Amino acid sequence: MIATPFGSSESLQTTQGLLFTLLVTVALCSCMMLVYRFCHDGLTYRRKFNITLTMLALSSNLLLAVIQNNPLFSLGALGALSICRIRTNTKDPRDLGFVFWALMIGVSSAMGAFVVGAVGSLVIGAVIMILHKTEKTQNYTAVVVRGEKERLADVQELFRETPGSRLQSENLTADQFEVVYELKDQKNEDEVLMTILGSMDGVRDVNILAPKTLVA
Repeated sequence: MIATPFGSSESLQTTQGLLFTLLVTVALCSCMMLVYRFCHDGLTYRRKFNITLTMLALSSNLLLAVIQNNPLFSLGALGALSICRIRTNTKDPRDLGFVFWALMIGVSSAMGAFVVGAVGSLVIGAVIMILHKTEKTQNYTAVVVRGEKERLADVQELFRETPGSRLQSENLTADQFEVVYELKDQKNEDEVLMTILGSMDGVRDVNILAPKTLVA
């Protein structure tokens, strides 16, 4: 007997009912994986973490299917889970939300609440995509300049005249200097700065680092 949206737990113990809940879980997880891929671009996307979300949903589904209507198993499972801690740091704060989304899919499917899982996934996915589209991101580049100490004032004046620049660090020796500025990633701004700084006497080298990402 297939479980109804809020069906009895006995139907989930049958092979047919269990397979049906797993298929629903995989289908909802496929939608979640597409949303995760859409919201993570370039180096922020982690394929292994995306696969782990599906594993988490399936595992929670099977775990709840085993312990339903069994208080002893429920207490045992809670005790076992209480000594387990997730030690993998999330590179993106949004990843924690996807973890709870995966758990919601697994729990709702295991309880036979397929409507809750489907509607909840639809709403969550829509909200995430809308917020991702409206999110305004600003990349920053780090500019490292080294040269003779006598030219430090000229370099600082140049960056003060550059919109969106901010001093990050400054190192001085007896006759040398090194400054690191954070600069908003603007079109052709890096090339202009490289040209001006490269033409200044006393500036030894200029390094422009890649924009900041969430990958550590």
